[in-house]
Parts: sequence; C-alpha cells; structure tokens
Amino acid sequence: LTFEQAVYGSFPFRDQGYALLAHSPGCRPEWLAALRLACQRYGERPAGAVEAAALFALRLAGGRGPWMVVGVSPQGRDDRGRPGALGFHAVFLADRDYRRAGCDPFAFAAALRSDWTADDETRGLAPGTWSVEPSPPDATTGPNDARAGPIAAALTRGRRVAIESAEPIDGLARQVWRALPEPIRERASVATWAFGNGNRFDLLALPRRAGVALDASYLDPAALDAEPAGSIEPTERRTPALARVAVAGAAVLTGVGLGLAAHRQERSDGPAPAPSPRSTIAPIAPSGPPPDRFDDRDEPIGPEECRRVAEALADLAARFEVASGGESDPTSLMRAFADRLRYRGPLLSAEERERLAAEPGRDRDLALAWDARVRRFAPDRPLPEDFARGTLRRQLATLVWSFHLDADPAAARRSPAEVPHALAEALAVDVPVRPTPLAARFPALAAYTAFLGRLPRR
Repeated sequence: LTFEQAVYGSFPFRDQGYALLAHSPGCRPEWLAALRLACQRYGERPAGAVEAAALFALRLAGGRGPWMVVGVSPQGRDDRGRPGALGFHAVFLADRDYRRAGCDPFAFAAALRSDWTADDETRGLAPGTWSVEPSPPDATTGPNDARAGPIAAALTRGRRVAIESAEPIDGLARQVWRALPEPIRERASVATWAFGNGNRFDLLALPRRAGVALDASYLDPAALDAEPAGSIEPTERRTPALARVAVAGAAVLTGVGLGLAAHRQERSDGPAPAPSPRSTIAPIAPSGPPPDRFDDRDEPIGPEECRRVAEALADLAARFEVASGGESDPTSLMRAFADRLRYRGPLLSAEERERLAAEPGRDRDLALAWDARVRRFAPDRPLPEDFARGTLRRQLATLVWSFHLDADPAAARRSPAEVPHALAEALAVDVPVRPTPLAARFPALAAYTAFLGRLPRR
C-alpha cells in the first residue's frame, strides 16, 4: 500500500515551537490542517504522567476523507529547553487501502517513525509504501485482557469508551480491534494514549479522566461489566444506496437554494436519544445588531496570538471544506467562512414545527434537533460591509454572532485563538443524520439531512 506522510511537533533542533516539520508532496493542504488540529487537540501531558509512545487513528473531513494513522513520540526537551515535547508522524491512507488492510490502524504501527533531525526538514519526505498482511481474528496480541470483549460490545452498540490508565493501552486496543465487526472498524477512531478529548475518539486512554470533558456518548468504564462480551451483532448499517439517492434527489427538488452540495449521507450513530441538556443546543439568539466593531477598549493582540488565530481559522475552513480562495489573512478567512457556509434551503414553518412536536418517537426528536442546528446557518446575519475595519477581537465576536452563537456565556472567557475551535465544535453535527419517514410529510427535512450530512461530525 502507498501512503503520503507528514511530521508535526516541537523539536530541539529548530526554533519554531510546534509546527509542521516536513511532508511528502502528495499531502493536500486540508490534510495538513487536519493533522495540525488533531495534534493541538491531543492535549498537554499532566504532571506525573509517563512519557510514552502512542498511536491514534481517525478519518479526515468528518468521515469522508482519507484515514490518518499517527504515531506520537516523546522528543525530550523542546527548542527552549522545556521538557515534554512531542513529535507526531502521520501516514495518510486512502479509504480503499485502509479497508484492504482490514481497517486495522495497528497494521501500520511499524511504519511510524519517532526519530527526526534537521535533515528531514531540508530534504522533505517522500511517499511511503508498506506491506500489510491483515491479522486473522484469532491472532494473539499479548495476554488476554478481559476488558476487550465488553469494550468491543460497547463500541458496536454506538457507545464510546474512555479509560483511565497509567500507560498507553496498545495491547488492549489491538484486542478490541480484533473483536470488532468490520462495519464498526470502518468508522471507529482510537487513541491508545492522549491527554485530552478534543478529537472525541471512540476508544481513548487517558492518564486521568478527571477534568476531561466526556459527553453522554461515553460509557462509564464502571459499567463495562454490564456489557455482554459474547457474540457481537452490529447495530449500525450503511444507508442503502437507493435511499441515499432518494434523499439527495429530494434535497435538489426541495432545496434549490442549498449553500452546500450534499454528495454524501452520514450513517446513523445508533438509536437517537431523546434531547437532553447535554445533546441539545441552546435556543438561537434573537436577531439583533452585531457587536460594536470599533470599541477602543479592546486590548491589542500580539503577533504570536494573531498567528494562532490565522492557523485556527484555516483549520476551521479546512474542517468544513470551505474554499478560502488562497486567502490566509484572518479577515478574508472569516469572510469566506461566513459567506459560503450557509443554508439557503427551505425551513420548517412555525405551524410545521408545532405539528412535528406532536409526533411520537425518536424521529421527531431528530427532526427538531436538525431544525435547530440548520437555523444556525441561516443567512439572516451576514457580516456587515465595514467588517474589515473592526479589531480582530470584534471581528471574531461578529463571526460568532453571524452564526447565532453570541448567547454562549463562556464566549467572554475565550482567548482569540480559542474562538475558531469553539465555533467548529458548536457548528459540527453531534446527532445522527439519516432519512426518516417524516420527510414525506415535512419536505424541508430532506433538505436538512442533505445539508447536515455534508458537515463534519463531532
């Protein structure tokens, strides 16, 4: 199998902090942006946690792009002599090649390097090749871990698992992957060791779980004993091709003004839970004027923070596949994002929402959740014409306002560089998106699923 590769991290031989070291020529800009974002979300090693090599794997572009298998390796001290520097070596695999390898990220573990020098930056990297022999289901991966079966059962049922561990769980994770049905391996992400949950891995090991944000999709490890470890029957199914075509066709007919082409339908993440304080989003803020764009009380933002803001905005555009036209300054990136990531299709009327609320079952909960999320992308709050004249802080606040997220009470506590990441999380989809029978009576729902299916998942 052939792969492209890239290296990101902090290294003692270069005075650039965490940055891209080298990559092969075939790496696309959006892949490199996704790698940088995933590494930034990996977290910082807490005091007392061991320094150890680890591996993580996830699929790019919200489940539509290539697979990224990343080796994480301690690099000792960074360019300023501080301990705890990390290097990240990523191999990018086409989906078809990942499937040929049995959807097994551990099959590429030996292809990941941990030693890097200044020569790698000078020479760059070439595409790599790797021979893979998928292991048989009964292959041994060390002493049997009794947790492997229950964890595999939980993942198969659409749950996520975060384990507190004193060291990476490579052996356990390999056993879990052997036990997973192929349809689950095709979509599941894993980190054998990480210090945060920004990437929302399906299986994750942490040196400590306290203080790490875990939503309701994560199963409490104490409940693993209640998960059956025997025969595992996948509960997820791919949306039939005919249904995907029907949904896309309906979206074209009913949503001529859609801002995003819906060329893909997300598969369901299992049964849809009823809305809860964790899963529902806050009511959309009422229409109002944008933030004061010329407030002289704004504290100036230094060049380093401006650089981080620009990187975060580029990551935001890449994650949502918004073409920036080659622009790299923050103002242009925000304009491109606000102009192009819009829903211009049909909306449920107030009367339809009332009728929908009276419907029984999970499909009703899904439909109402879709309606709330789609309305965040409504074009009713365009950026003002004099947007470029505002300070960077005010521009970021106006961008947040433009997507109806200005009511967030935590927004005032964020640094400028954190705003794009928070915006990405708020706009990403965290509920199943699949066709439902309700679309026959509420045509706007077909356009909703087409639009939301195009967005990245949390």
